[in-house]
Amino acid sequence: MKTQMGYFASIEQYRPMDALEQAVRAENVGFDSIWVDDHFHPWYHTNAQTGQAWAWMGAALQATKKAFFSTCITCPIMRYNPGVVAQTFATLRQMYPGRVGIAVGAGEALNEVPVTGEWPSVPVRQDMTVEAVEVMQKLWESKEPVSFKGKYYTFDKAFLYTKPDDKVPLYFSGMGPKGAQLAGKHADHLMTVSAPPSVLKNVTIPNFEKGAREAGKDPSKMEHAMLVWYSVDADYDKAIEALRFWAGCLVPAMFKYKVSDAKEVELHANLVGHDMMKDNFMVATDAEGMIKEIERFKAAGITHFCLGNSSPDVNAGIDIFKEVIPAVKD
Repeated sequence: MKTQMGYFASIEQYRPMDALEQAVRAENVGFDSIWVDDHFHPWYHTNAQTGQAWAWMGAALQATKKAFFSTCITCPIMRYNPGVVAQTFATLRQMYPGRVGIAVGAGEALNEVPVTGEWPSVPVRQDMTVEAVEVMQKLWESKEPVSFKGKYYTFDKAFLYTKPDDKVPLYFSGMGPKGAQLAGKHADHLMTVSAPPSVLKNVTIPNFEKGAREAGKDPSKMEHAMLVWYSVDADYDKAIEALRFWAGCLVPAMFKYKVSDAKEVELHANLVGHDMMKDNFMVATDAEGMIKEIERFKAAGITHFCLGNSSPDVNAGIDIFKEVIPAVKD
């Protein structure tokens, strides 16, 4: 599968209109896809934003010409009803044929607790996500009203009158072995988040492919997408420190426990060392360095990059890909 380069236009690190301008610039530079965070609270408190992803996508799709768009990542199980999620992405895909997909996952306390007060265990949330995906796919595909009585959701003759003309590509977040296996079973493609190449190669991707084969799918036709943050600056130390905004994502407890206050996440993020950030993120001083960073994750099996730009000079962090993209494309 050939390499695809995606740009993560963060509306929790940047104001929505600034992120939209980044998306347009990224498409013009040559990125294949644009991804956006679907969060309620951000992963850092200081100077943060949290725009609404679906509203932003509509505006950004209209402002661009051909790039593929997806969330990264939507949790369709608590603050959102999966029926409403299915309706939203069916509408976007009909309006912009071939350009809209969705990435789903079991969520983070940052986003679900503030507006629901609830935070089930990881296994429960994974089960809820699988059931939500089942319902969403029924609503997208069924030519008849859908009645469904599951463990978590009930639908009574629900019908989507607005449907896309083709399938909405569905990415599934898989970080640990079980999540990756579920992604292979229940989605079209894998979406994982910053991890050392050794983990991707030996744990995440093998379990994803195992799940795909168990569901009778051909893993070679499924993308291995990864959200990973990068920073480019002539001053290496300045470049790596600019990634601090996302360091909380490297603290496993932030995904497992009921931590929903961005100020608390920031305290944990500020304790993460540069060595850990270098291993999980991408840091470079020039185009050649960025090419090497991408190649180390390509070697681990990543085929679709979702690159979050945390460079001190954001526009320079986009423009450098005029040199990078031709070098890393197959």
